Amino acid sequence: MSTLDEDLARLNFEYLMLARECARSNPAETAWRFGLDKNRIEKLADMTLEHLRDQAESSRAVIQLLPVFVPSGVSMGTYVDLLQPFIVEWTDENSAI
Repeated sequence: MSTLDEDLARLNFEYLMLARECARSNPAETAWRFGLDKNRIEKLADMTLEHLRDQAESSRAVIQLLPVFVPSGVSMGTYVDLLQPFIVEWTDENSAI
């Protein structure tokens, strides 16, 4: 594995670990912070370390960048609802994200 692949796998794994812990403790925050829908949050919360590592080593970045600003006067719940149409649906059923 090349250095780039190793670095990407390490970043992916740390990101997935953080997202999984957030999904387990606060699903609404996970939707907002990570841009995941309810089904993906549930899958992520149930993933084992081995499955996280497999996902992390996919040679693709799993990090999704969302807009960095929250419009003023909008609640977090409303903002999450506004983001949902922009979250791409994946068809790979083996992937939680």
